[in-house]
Amino acid sequence: MWYHLLGWLSSVVFLLTWYGLLHQILQITKAKSDTGTASQSLSINQFSSSFFAFYANFIFGLSLQDFNHYLVWTRLGALLLLLIILWKIWTDRQSPTSYFAFFGAAIAIVLGFVAMLFRPFPALATFSTNGFMVVVALILVQGTVHQWLVIRKEKTIGALSESMILSIIVKDISTLAFALTMPFTAAWPLLFMNGVSLLSRGLLWFSMKK
Repeated sequence: MWYHLLGWLSSVVFLLTWYGLLHQILQITKAKSDTGTASQSLSINQFSSSFFAFYANFIFGLSLQDFNHYLVWTRLGALLLLLIILWKIWTDRQSPTSYFAFFGAAIAIVLGFVAMLFRPFPALATFSTNGFMVVVALILVQGTVHQWLVIRKEKTIGALSESMILSIIVKDISTLAFALTMPFTAAWPLLFMNGVSLLSRGLLWFSMKK
């Protein structure tokens, strides 16, 4: 009962993340209109690592024996919104880094849909998925640190949306609560991933308030 109750609750709360990402898209559009530069102070590293953090949750949800709709469809929506953000950064900067970030993310989404056709994954693949989530969690932390460094260098948060950061923090809290209803052997990647995300994003948000 708690599994489905908190699963639904985390899914509803996750809609705030969709709102935050939509707000980031609108913030980029507004910055382009106001200053002519759409992506000031935005770290491609941070958005790419966020993409693959959501992607790891997405893959984890579809790799389980029982397809986890709560994780898969909410994360898919976030992935598509992040793809739009990466596309906007690419069109604004036209740099090799932004190009590879956008097309790498697009290819990853396609591969995710392909993975749905072969689920559930064997035990070895599931173990690899868990390891992948740990690696991506560490990448997420360095991406958040890079965003902090960019803000310090630019001395402004630029087009970075505070609403997006706050929505992800709330998402992490709800996902941690949901993961606690699952067996630890299955849930520890979620606990680790969202725990480090909560800590790093919380510190980033605090630095934005200074």
